[in-house]
Amino acid sequence: MKKARPNSVSVLPSHHTQFKDKPLHGADGPLSAGVAGRWTLRRVILGVGSVLFVYIIISTIFGSVPEHQRRGPLATRPESDPYIDVPKDQSKNNGYNNNNNQNKPLPEIKLSPIDNQDNTKNNDNEIKNDPWNQPSKQDQIQNGSGSDDQTGNNVPEDDNKADEDGGQVEVKETRLSKAIKARKNSPATYAQLLSANRREFDYAVALLVREADTALRNTKVFSVTNKDQTAPSKDIHDYLSLSKYYWPNPKTSNGIPYIRKDGAINPEIETVEDYRLLRSMIREVHMMGMAYHFTGDKAYADQCAKRLKEWFLDEATYMNPNINFGSLQKGQPFGARTGVLDMFPIFRVFDALHYLKQEPTWPKDLIPNLQEWFTRYVEWLETSHLAKAERKGNNNHGTYYDVQLIGIYLFLGKVEDAREIAQSALSNRIDIQINANGEQPEELSRKTSWYYSVFNLQALMTLARWGDDLGVDMWHHEGPQGQSIKKAIDFMLPHVFTNGKDWPVPNIKGFPMGDYLKCLQIAWNIYGDEKYLKAIEHLEPQIQKDMDAGKLKTISTFLCDISTLLEANKRGGQGLIWHWCLT
Repeated sequence: MKKARPNSVSVLPSHHTQFKDKPLHGADGPLSAGVAGRWTLRRVILGVGSVLFVYIIISTIFGSVPEHQRRGPLATRPESDPYIDVPKDQSKNNGYNNNNNQNKPLPEIKLSPIDNQDNTKNNDNEIKNDPWNQPSKQDQIQNGSGSDDQTGNNVPEDDNKADEDGGQVEVKETRLSKAIKARKNSPATYAQLLSANRREFDYAVALLVREADTALRNTKVFSVTNKDQTAPSKDIHDYLSLSKYYWPNPKTSNGIPYIRKDGAINPEIETVEDYRLLRSMIREVHMMGMAYHFTGDKAYADQCAKRLKEWFLDEATYMNPNINFGSLQKGQPFGARTGVLDMFPIFRVFDALHYLKQEPTWPKDLIPNLQEWFTRYVEWLETSHLAKAERKGNNNHGTYYDVQLIGIYLFLGKVEDAREIAQSALSNRIDIQINANGEQPEELSRKTSWYYSVFNLQALMTLARWGDDLGVDMWHHEGPQGQSIKKAIDFMLPHVFTNGKDWPVPNIKGFPMGDYLKCLQIAWNIYGDEKYLKAIEHLEPQIQKDMDAGKLKTISTFLCDISTLLEANKRGGQGLIWHWCLT
């Protein structure tokens, strides 16, 4: 049974009980003149309230109806949406929100006759000064659209206008005037652009869906527990990969210690599947996540959830959150620092999760559980002697360490930590890894120097894209000797047309151009330099021919290119589709 609320006196301490039964204002109190009892204040309040209630009822029934209520359903919608609430005939002076103007008639707008342009000077001031109806003279001069003469007519404006002394006043080009010139000089019409965009979009999504469907049909279990040999720890849940450039020592009976042959891949690495399965899991989750985004097919989301649980969380198949035994050289107790890179493309999974979490049936605990796993893994990245050594690398290893760490930090919501990594990359990556000529000395020292120069460039450009989100401009940063990402791109550019004929250092395995073409496409969207377009036009037929012949995997970079164009140098852009094509 609900207790009655105690009055303000009954809750007083026991030593105040002598006042319990006495009125608050008795006959001897301040209200003693003709008024008695403790209920006087209540009666006054009830009386005043009754009078107000009766007044409101009468004014509501017999008073005038407010203007906004006479306007019908549109004007009586909730006022939370100003774009809906403002009646059309009052949107200009905001009369709906200004009660003082509700009953004033709106000024009549007089339009100038078509055959008498002089009347434009007599238009209502509101129309004359409306920037949407008539651009300002300054805008006309800057945009090259002409200026008003004394009659109010619009006359063409020369690029250089004569001053009163007969000299020429140079007109400063604006962003809009440059864009207008480029648009007029374009060989393509807007209709052609629309047609090409739709064709390329459909082609890109079709290729993506084809890969996603292949991943959907894949029944193989992706797990570190698939291997028939374990790491030195003897724990089947520890990730293991073998160092690809290390071979058995021919001078010893057991081949140990292994010796390095840079550029020569030891096929023995295929005897342990962990690396290939990890990369397959990342690629398939990414492709199916993107396919879900473009198609809404729930089957892709379900398969992604299965793959992620399988690799990271399920009791029988999970991976321990470390890479202590990556790039292992047989006979060693631990892996090499280079093994830390095995996980670097993981940001693709995070990109996919951005879309997958929108599926209504997506497991609600999956992302929190993954964040817990990566919280433990990032602790290993920050404290392990292997990871610390990799972080100090002055070549692509250090760059991809940053790529991996920023991706995980952003997934965990550690934005300031990610920003700190991006900021440090200006001096730790660009200034150190690129010289004044645009060369990347550490990558040029490799036997496959072209491949590694492109590989590190891709990592630097990926960091620069994240820098856009984090407020760090890496695209236009220049080091003390002029080092920059653009110079690194430009150093390699002439060799596109000679197939590396004048490449300054030894290089085995040729000059594959597929990945460099992606860099050029991004560079064009970021910098707008025409020389990149010329190189792209030169490379595209060659790359397409190789794809048609089966020498290269058939891909489309359209989604990457269009998202870059829309978000280039825009702080806070998502950039999720952007990541898909570059690395």
